[in-house]
Amino acid sequence: MTDSITADAPVATASPPGPAPYFEDFEVGQVFSGPARTFSAEVVAAFAELSGDRAALHTEHGRTADGRPLVHGALGLAGFFGWHHEQGLSDHVEAALDTHWDYLAPIHVGDSVTYEMTVVRTRRTSSLRNGVVGRHVVVRNQDGVVVQQGRTSALVTARSAVDDSELRAGRAFGTPAWASALAGRLGNSAAFTRATGTWDGAIGLRFGDDVVQFRVYRGRVLESGRRTPHGPTFVVGASDLTWARLLTGPANDFTVRTMRDEFHTDGDAYEYLRLTAALVALIDEARALVDEARALAGTEHEDGDR
Repeated sequence: MTDSITADAPVATASPPGPAPYFEDFEVGQVFSGPARTFSAEVVAAFAELSGDRAALHTEHGRTADGRPLVHGALGLAGFFGWHHEQGLSDHVEAALDTHWDYLAPIHVGDSVTYEMTVVRTRRTSSLRNGVVGRHVVVRNQDGVVVQQGRTSALVTARSAVDDSELRAGRAFGTPAWASALAGRLGNSAAFTRATGTWDGAIGLRFGDDVVQFRVYRGRVLESGRRTPHGPTFVVGASDLTWARLLTGPANDFTVRTMRDEFHTDGDAYEYLRLTAALVALIDEARALVDEARALAGTEHEDGDR
């Protein structure tokens, strides 16, 4: 699904100075950006030689009024990893993992681009020594046009090998631990219990490729996890980026995002519409869970400094 970039753009926070971040320093919702990078003719020519792609489109002429050569799409992607290093974010990266990249508009010689990276997932590995950080990247040219975007993950060394799953559960969107923590809050939410007071079914939430479900009976969440006995009545899904912005952003703008088609629904559409108020209440509680997790993380950090 294509993310709605322009509606939120740009939401940029410059990379903070200081020591290179370990796994624990990355939080879902963090946004990193930096100075623009200009692709000169010399850089594009060098990449053409290195890659072997010496097509005239990249070396002699391009489809612009002034005939400027086209920057290789892969060079725009490679530029992200260079930017990542220059921002001091790579020192504790052990490996690059999956990368999914979209080329949306051309970049020409002389264009300047900016990279905006949003942390959309953090998951400590079973060894506890490191963790996987999922990033969504938006590349804009000097006119603010989104020319490339993609998702890429990295394995990052942890500062310490500890099991902090309970501490991180509030921001581990789409995991069974997060669903369990959220289910506990929903049981105390007057808005959610009122909206589901006569309902019997299961709500599914899809985060990228991952789905969690909440089995609800007359205002009570009976169970949560990857599966429920009869499956979900409906599933509301969006990209990791959309969920990260919704759950960590300044306001619960779920309704606005649905109107922008950032969410899609599978299953019983009638029941989904009936439970719109319940979904808004659920997201309110998920956002409160993020705030709670941030507070716990801050307390933990203060205790560690003593």
